[in-house]
Amino acid sequence: KVLIPAFGHEIFSTIAIASKWIHNNVAWAFMLGLAIVILNWTLQNIPNRHDLIWLAKGGGLFSKHSHPPAKKFNAGQKIIFWLVVLLGLSISASGLSLLFPYELPMFADTFHHLNQWGISDLLGFGALPEQMSPQEEQQYAQLWHAIVGFVFMAIILAHIYLGTIGMEGAFDAMGSGEVEEQWAREHHGLWVDEVKERETRSGTATPAE
Repeated sequence: KVLIPAFGHEIFSTIAIASKWIHNNVAWAFMLGLAIVILNWTLQNIPNRHDLIWLAKGGGLFSKHSHPPAKKFNAGQKIIFWLVVLLGLSISASGLSLLFPYELPMFADTFHHLNQWGISDLLGFGALPEQMSPQEEQQYAQLWHAIVGFVFMAIILAHIYLGTIGMEGAFDAMGSGEVEEQWAREHHGLWVDEVKERETRSGTATPAE
């Protein structure tokens, strides 16, 4: 209702085909990046008791110049990490199902397990269909892909805000990979203690990163 009247059918068709081609091919880079994220940071994002304290204090958002103790990743960052991992795996699976509808159908088997475990009844959906044509699989995959995509965008926009103007010093930290020791101690005091302990053992001093 907006693009076709503005550009006409032919130009819109060209834009749509080009956008689909870019989307399908950038998807492989997205999945590779997701795998790298999982391999690099999963262990550091396992929840611990300090995260409960951080959450109870709201991450220090409501108390000026007072930040709860945190390691390299605080509870808020861990929540973002696990949302990105879970949603990223889900949107990758539905995307692969859309790219290879005959080879990688996913919803019939998913619905079978949901029915078997009683989750569909618990949620009030009743018995979900367990036999689907490729066209039906595509419809469910398109719907799920879009829903997860919009949730993903909302999370990323919130993350961009916190990483730029929402938290002083966060943008510089992302740009350089380093932070001032005072900033690190305010936001990630337990991590600073770990770094200092390693430096003491090795007899070296390095910038916080």
